[in-house]
Amino acid sequence: MKPGIKQTQQGFTLIEVLIALVIVAVALAALSQTLGQTVFQQSGLQNRVIATWVAQNRLIELQQALDTSSSGGDKKQTVNFMGADWQTELVLEPTLVPDVQKATLKVTLIEAGNRQVEPSAAIITVVGK
Repeated sequence: MKPGIKQTQQGFTLIEVLIALVIVAVALAALSQTLGQTVFQQSGLQNRVIATWVAQNRLIELQQALDTSSSGGDKKQTVNFMGADWQTELVLEPTLVPDVQKATLKVTLIEAGNRQVEPSAAIITVVGK
């Protein structure tokens, strides 16, 4: 700076302020998207955990009641668990071992309007007759 010349400019220029605002806007948009994905994943994880509990409860009921009298076929049941309706679908298939069946249990959350989504959990086990 030369002696005798006063600098009258103070603060930021309009271009500098606009660039700073663009940087802040991009950062906030990325943060918002990340938070949205986290909430969505948390909801899905909660549904899978609850569906696994429903499946385990249904398999225990099956083992206690020994409700395997009809070999093969599908058995559907609607269960209300933790304030939501879940549909369980049990498929029994014969195995090579006598008196032992393969049990496949799928649990699906029933959405509003009885619209079903893909199974939230599936458990495969074997049960004796």
